[in-house]
Amino acid sequence: MKLDWSSGLKNILSVLAIAFLLTAFAFGQRMSPISLSPSLDGLRAKNIKVKTLQGKSIELNSLLGQGKPVILNIWATWCGPCRQEIPHLVDIAKAYRKTGLIVIGLTYENFKELKKVNDVVSEYSIDYEVAFTPLSLYYYFNKSESTISLPQTMVFHANGTMVKHFVGYDGSDYKNALENAISLALRPER
Repeated sequence: MKLDWSSGLKNILSVLAIAFLLTAFAFGQRMSPISLSPSLDGLRAKNIKVKTLQGKSIELNSLLGQGKPVILNIWATWCGPCRQEIPHLVDIAKAYRKTGLIVIGLTYENFKELKKVNDVVSEYSIDYEVAFTPLSLYYYFNKSESTISLPQTMVFHANGTMVKHFVGYDGSDYKNALENAISLALRPER
């Protein structure tokens, strides 16, 4: 008696492939999409307090503006790439102010370094909101990182979802990439 292994194996593989596809389809239908990026709503829920340049402690929520696109920029006075990025953010803040875009600079420094921060604000004519950020905000956006990378710029849609997270500064195409992210953040919801 001669057994035909090839046709039996072919049948088993066909059944397994169909079972796998049906399982994957059923599982996919039950799962709702999950955004892996932190959202403004998640950030608002943290009730993180920042200190303004005037020394006033306020909730970051009061700066974010409900229903408006937001750019958060984490920077430091001693960070060369941060200083290269700031003029672009100043230009962006001016150009998009009428659209409702909110730009917030969150310095990584301690409030004791207020003079250094004010000097940079003056040097670059920063006219958007600047505040001192606690480490908790930095780690909210960088949960798995063990080292601190600056600058970091997050662009959020008016609905609170993150459109783009820039880590570091690459001058070659940064302004175009940032403007592309802003155009996505300004799009109406569907």
